[in-house]
Amino acid sequence: MDFLEFLHDSKTAFHACMKSKEILLNNGFIELNEVNDFKLEKGKSYFLTRNNSSLVAFQIPADLNDLGFNITAAHLDSPTFKLKPNFELDFTRYQKLNTEVYGGPIFYTWFDRPLDIAGRVLIKNGNSIETKLISFNKAMAVIPSLSIHYNREANSGQKLNPQEDMMPIYADNDIEYGDMLARIAEKLNVEKDNILSYDLYLAILDRGMYAGQNNEFLVAPQIDNLECSFVALESLINSKPANGTINVMVLFDNEEIGSRTRQGADSNLLDIVLARIADALNINQNEYYKALAKSFFISLDNAQGFHPNYPSKYDSTNKCFMNDGVVIKAAARGSYTSDGYSIALFKMLCENSNAKYQFMTNRSDIPGGGTLGAINISHISIPSVDIGFAQVAMHSAMETTGALDIEEMEKVIKYFYSKHLAFKEDGKVVI
Repeated sequence: MDFLEFLHDSKTAFHACMKSKEILLNNGFIELNEVNDFKLEKGKSYFLTRNNSSLVAFQIPADLNDLGFNITAAHLDSPTFKLKPNFELDFTRYQKLNTEVYGGPIFYTWFDRPLDIAGRVLIKNGNSIETKLISFNKAMAVIPSLSIHYNREANSGQKLNPQEDMMPIYADNDIEYGDMLARIAEKLNVEKDNILSYDLYLAILDRGMYAGQNNEFLVAPQIDNLECSFVALESLINSKPANGTINVMVLFDNEEIGSRTRQGADSNLLDIVLARIADALNINQNEYYKALAKSFFISLDNAQGFHPNYPSKYDSTNKCFMNDGVVIKAAARGSYTSDGYSIALFKMLCENSNAKYQFMTNRSDIPGGGTLGAINISHISIPSVDIGFAQVAMHSAMETTGALDIEEMEKVIKYFYSKHLAFKEDGKVVI
């Protein structure tokens, strides 16, 4: 599958989770449910979802001797704007949507773009509650910018207020009163009064394209972090676990808002699933702890690629470039999990798989963001490395990355999923 095809169907974390689920089912993975017992067999593959927005998939090898876990993790959410519970703003002639900021979007990049409305809707059906995903797949709203004739400071660093400047318009009340809930009910073929609640977001309608003289760039929304999620998923379904290794992929939600949710990296999702896998395979607690000590965790999230218009923003010897391979990220303050040991191990994985790699650190006076890796290993203490793709315009409505790097990351992640890592002693591993 092409990344843009995956992106096309993944306007929200809910849609990305559903798309991932469909891919796994089509590749022989068996769906589990957290409320039921895990019944697992050697040589088979499984997955489960939580909140319809996070997903854990894993492959059981034929032989469980010298057991360890090879784990990758990424996230399915991206910065955007979320509709508030009472979201309709009747403003004189026009109907607006009352939204709040989700994550850290670059506000001005959202102006004057055709916007879809997408997410999930919770429906009352008798005595049950059902979840339905929605995307209108059309331009439902727009956040119009103010004419430069009325805003002479528009090109001089104007400060934007999310409550005043970033509200989209979606209806002309002089033609027909804008009743968005009625439109949602019609789209889902349900009664409006049966809509109980919803998690709805603005979504960029343009789902991306290749760019550059030789199509060497990708310009699209939600590259951070659907690109890494796509590679982790593709690598898993195209791999077979080595004896003694359970391959695991976890795609979290809510990284962009700090991961402090029941489906985020700061939850018990991954450690609970790993423990339940061990229990279902009759692995006792001591053997499970030993398996964790013989495991490796790769956190996949994109990196700040070198921007040629702003060269002073980057470290002089540790800047990374689009189309120059997988980025290994490091930070002395611990915002990334990489250290000398995990970097050495990952470098060997790259070299053995002929995958290009490069390094990235931030300038010492410009701290960068963190990743879910550092959050998750506070729950499960496993050696870990942070990697990603070099991209520019991170958190823009439309981001840019190198089209050639997907193949490089797939090489190393597929190789990782095919190997049994033999941890001999503290600081020593045989690949």
